[in-house]
Amino acid sequence: MKKRTFRHRVERTRNKHSRAVCKGETIVIRLARNLSRTEEREHIQSLLRRMTHLVLEEHQKIAIDPFRHLLNGGHTHTVLLGSGRTINFSLRAGARTKALKTRQGWQIDVSPHIRRAALHRFLWSLVAKSERTRITVLVHQINHETLRVPIREVKVRFATTQWGSCSPQGVIMLNTALLLLPPSLLHYVIIHELAHRNIANHSARYWEHVESVLPTYKRAYRQLQGYRLPQL
Repeated sequence: MKKRTFRHRVERTRNKHSRAVCKGETIVIRLARNLSRTEEREHIQSLLRRMTHLVLEEHQKIAIDPFRHLLNGGHTHTVLLGSGRTINFSLRAGARTKALKTRQGWQIDVSPHIRRAALHRFLWSLVAKSERTRITVLVHQINHETLRVPIREVKVRFATTQWGSCSPQGVIMLNTALLLLPPSLLHYVIIHELAHRNIANHSARYWEHVESVLPTYKRAYRQLQGYRLPQL
């Protein structure tokens, strides 16, 4: 089988270290400053090999991509959430981008000037807005039944790099994409972030703490790794 290759481009920076990121189907290699020609070639080859491996791994995962039809020109679409609830989206041309809540979901006016990535983020924000109250109640319920840690706020937001986070101030952030996954995975991420209120790192002690309230966390963790976060 022919090995898959990806487009790449090289950028020279003033950074101390070289690194690479993936933007869509293109690997961007950002070289450190003051490298010799030989060092540049070595850095490019090493980073390209490493990123190609990572990208191939990501492409084997299940993509969370509920809005492809709308982003490709469709006008109506129904999104099925992990809870079993559905949200209907109906798009039409408008002078500016705005959304009206309906009994079934959202009626959206789309500006002719909005970019694809901005519309994508806007659609995710409507899912978050639809489910924010339910998820806030769920987090507090799970917290009450398990760790009982102080929580300042619960946020549901779209993110491309993490499933959730917990700030030192007690703000729990959950990725909107979790709402499309099985409830058991959402439950795991909630426990994961609540546990960080007691232990901020991912030490062995932290994982023992998670296991004390969720003995099946390893199975949920493995299942979660099989999904690919949405990209704008």
